[in-house]
Amino acid sequence: MKGRTHLAIGVGIGVVASVNHSPEMLPIILGTSAVASLAPDLDANNLLNRRITESAKFIKESGMIIAMALITLSLMSFFLKIDFFPFLDDQQDNLLLFVWGAVILGLSLRSQETLKNILMSMIGLLLLYYAITNEISWLVMFSLYIGIVGWFAHRGMSHTIWALIYWWYMSQLLENNMEVEGLATVSTIAYLSHIIGDMLTKKGVKFLYPITNMIFRIPK
Repeated sequence: MKGRTHLAIGVGIGVVASVNHSPEMLPIILGTSAVASLAPDLDANNLLNRRITESAKFIKESGMIIAMALITLSLMSFFLKIDFFPFLDDQQDNLLLFVWGAVILGLSLRSQETLKNILMSMIGLLLLYYAITNEISWLVMFSLYIGIVGWFAHRGMSHTIWALIYWWYMSQLLENNMEVEGLATVSTIAYLSHIIGDMLTKKGVKFLYPITNMIFRIPK
């Protein structure tokens, strides 16, 4: 099922759920249901991580040029004694440029999918630091989810009952934090709607993986 279809279903769930809530709660409910309906496909390329995928493509295509430029600047700084960063000494200057060049060069040699996963993990780590620093429990779980899920195969762990339970518990913490009654239920149903939607396709999902590799499909 396409991402826009998943999103439409998720937003629809949010609209129905928001009927009994005040108007100011509408953005929270709709945003939560929309993200939940797309979250299982963070193990691939979807509407949520499109910008990350584009960034990975840019690094893949331009990384070699950028890396060589930084390494060249590093050599110029060392041999010609040019200070590109006045607030650093020469040794730090050379090391900074060379390390950045080496890192970007290494990344550019990776596949685009691997680059996307690395970027997602970096974002997850930043969110994790913020969540721990500010003691936001649901964000800790969300940052771990987005940082790890991409490393699994598409329609793998994110489409299982275990991921659904994880998302439900995270949503409970979110509901407690936002003080929006029923938000966890809305979020969990939206997440489940994605899994059920993929069960309607020929490929199906391995809902009980890794206990069994049985593929769950719902006949149309």
